[in-house]
Amino acid sequence: MFSGLRSCKNFFILIVMLECYNSVLYNRVMFEDRSEVIPVSYLKEGMVLNGNLYDINGSFLWPSKIPVRREFIESLQQLGIKELYYRPISPDISFSKEKIQNPIISEETQKKIQDSFMSIIWDINNSQMPKIDKAKSSIEDAAKEIKLGTNKTLNLLDLKGHDSYSYIHAINTSLLATYVASKLGLSFDKVCNVGLGALLIDIGKIKIPTSILNKKEPLSSIEIETLKKHPIIGYQIVKENTEIDESVKKIVLLHHEQVDGKGYPLGVDESKIDLYSKIVSICDGFDAMTTERPYRPPLPTRVALEEILKLAGVKYDSEVSLKFALEISKMYKIQSPLSKGTIVELNTGEYGMISKLHSEYDIAPEVIIALNSDKTPLRSPISVDLMKDAVGRKVKRVVFDVGLILKIKSFVER
Repeated sequence: MFSGLRSCKNFFILIVMLECYNSVLYNRVMFEDRSEVIPVSYLKEGMVLNGNLYDINGSFLWPSKIPVRREFIESLQQLGIKELYYRPISPDISFSKEKIQNPIISEETQKKIQDSFMSIIWDINNSQMPKIDKAKSSIEDAAKEIKLGTNKTLNLLDLKGHDSYSYIHAINTSLLATYVASKLGLSFDKVCNVGLGALLIDIGKIKIPTSILNKKEPLSSIEIETLKKHPIIGYQIVKENTEIDESVKKIVLLHHEQVDGKGYPLGVDESKIDLYSKIVSICDGFDAMTTERPYRPPLPTRVALEEILKLAGVKYDSEVSLKFALEISKMYKIQSPLSKGTIVELNTGEYGMISKLHSEYDIAPEVIIALNSDKTPLRSPISVDLMKDAVGRKVKRVVFDVGLILKIKSFVER
């Protein structure tokens, strides 16, 4: 069916929808049973559908809730495609991973972010400089709503009702990063740059073969190395765009780097990774963990936060990981990762056990210090209130090493 497409100037259906959105191919019989056929002539510019569009093979073409673009219709006409499959989305599908009673982000702002992201992808696939003014505006709206959304919960999009993991993942990572950056006290402009950078982190995957992106079996070593090129490809796409701040470009390039220097594509350590990239890296990982994939169920929020904390100091920045876990726990009203009896490492390298919290989500609790930085026991435990400590001690990370936990607890409780 697609043998002659590469001679067309705009083979948008193959490149944008298959390469960018990681389309899922359905069993055709099952797919047809759940869909209805509509003529391309029915589509009008600006039309908003309550369902997704697919080609005759069940490949995802256009998402629900996003106004149909004139260029999309023209591409279908140029390719001689006269009919598409339309599959409505059930009205009871939630657009949030959690059951949100008091959401922060308005439906209007969510739609603006989705539409602006589609526009960026369209520009890239038509070899145009991405226009990001709409994306900037939508991220600014989200940042304002987050700032005003006291005691509200961040409403992330659910993969249900959508057939593109990358599409939903980009938006969720952006919302998470905007939220966390705001809670970390960054200025409004910096918060917006973090959110925009997070939205753009995977645009380099547009140039990665769909055979790799959609493969359900383990990737070969060559395929893995190909996939690891997407940060550099993404950076090359945005680096000449004067509308995009340099901090945003860095996020696109560095979001897969690790603080231990074992990330990619550059293999730099934490000293070369800026704060914004560290924030986005954690948000990227958290959303991936909590999203259902064909090969695994989603992790519960608390379990995913524990995984983030286990990787603190190795993959993720320790301080940002802890603050991320505290803010997400507080937002979803789940148990804080710092509780009485938790074993922690301090920024001085000392180890101890939390003995008292000043509040439920306290980041500066009272700690009984038991071990020196070389993990040798003190002569006797020292009780320190981190809120008042003159030395400036802070909790660096939660300890998960069972041997170390038992050693500290036995020393403190003897």
